Amino acid sequence: MELKRRKPYVLDPQADPVAQARELRALGPLVAVELPGGVAAWSATDLATAQRVLAHEDLTKDAAHWPDLVEGRIPDDWELIAVVRGAAMLHQGGDEHRRLRGLASAAFTRAPIEAMRPRVAEIARELLDAADPGDGGVVDLRESYAYPLPVRVVCELLGVPDTAVSELRERFERLVTPSAPGDGGNIQEAVGAIYASLGALIQVKRAAPGDDLTTALIQARDDEDRLSEQELVETLFLIMIAGHETSIHAITNTVHALLDDPAALERVLASDAPGKWADAAEEGLRFSSPVPHALMRYAVRDTEIAGVRVAQGDPVIASLFTVGRDPGRHRDPERFDHTRSTRRDHAAFGFGAHYCLGARLARLEIEVALGTLFERFPDLAPADASFGSDRYASIPIQGLRTLPVRLRASARVSG
Repeated sequence: MELKRRKPYVLDPQADPVAQARELRALGPLVAVELPGGVAAWSATDLATAQRVLAHEDLTKDAAHWPDLVEGRIPDDWELIAVVRGAAMLHQGGDEHRRLRGLASAAFTRAPIEAMRPRVAEIARELLDAADPGDGGVVDLRESYAYPLPVRVVCELLGVPDTAVSELRERFERLVTPSAPGDGGNIQEAVGAIYASLGALIQVKRAAPGDDLTTALIQARDDEDRLSEQELVETLFLIMIAGHETSIHAITNTVHALLDDPAALERVLASDAPGKWADAAEEGLRFSSPVPHALMRYAVRDTEIAGVRVAQGDPVIASLFTVGRDPGRHRDPERFDHTRSTRRDHAAFGFGAHYCLGARLARLEIEVALGTLFERFPDLAPADASFGSDRYASIPIQGLRTLPVRLRASARVSG
């Protein structure tokens, strides 16, 4: 197999994402990489190749087409196993994917998401009220604002209490951050605990249904037999984790980028364009994708991508952080510019049939979070020189563990 004959670029979860992106890009549009655990894959590094991979007719998300997994060469305790294997729509292809996606898609169309804007803004204001010490002091913006905002929103959408996510927080994070060597049992424990908690939550919602997405999914299971019990649990799990993880990191990454470049922040603040915060949100997604690497697709037959032979069974990923800084698509790509005409030319939410179902909601959350924050605290500043150094070491997630800032209110605050 050509993939295993190549000398791979090792994807180090602890690497500086900017430096790693430069190195990957220099190797070509589709390069051999090594994931944790010595797992080999191809990775797309520019936008055109990433879009080709993410929508390729000869690539599938169905892991039944990955011989290394099917034949037992990928252990059950591989640290990324929960990201690549399951019964939810994320791990299915073709008709099965369309069936599962269709069950939840109505909740994420334009009208119902836009109708949530006032409530998202209300939650943002409430969180800033609670976080503000009144003297412009130091606040961990991730903990007090970027984390609880999307958690509250997705829980309201699902009709479940905030504790449905917060009590599972440690286990959710364990799935997207690497474990220590030989510590894969903790991954299995986390998955088991999450599924048990969600199963109990489903029973509560069966007894007390509401006008919410969880009830709609339960009815699709119980009344219409449109999905299995396992698919119900995993669909709820996927919506719950994907519905907050990406937004958390997109908010913190964009706030960090703006505070790290005061001139870029001043350009946004000085603009009178009505959509400036939506533009800043989009540029943040391009500039610092919260998903560094989109895992995993498998070749259903021998094919060629970007001049590279991809053999049947080869796994293929897309390095989305690298793709967002594609110099072939963006002028001066390592500069944050919310006015650039190519700001939407990224793949932070994927592409093709598996384009993120919740992308519209995530964009709304990021836009509202940025506008509410900076309009209230336009002189927001990093707390100290170590700002932005406390990063997650992860393949599926790119972002900050903490975001300590000083809330310095200014006379420019509106309203």
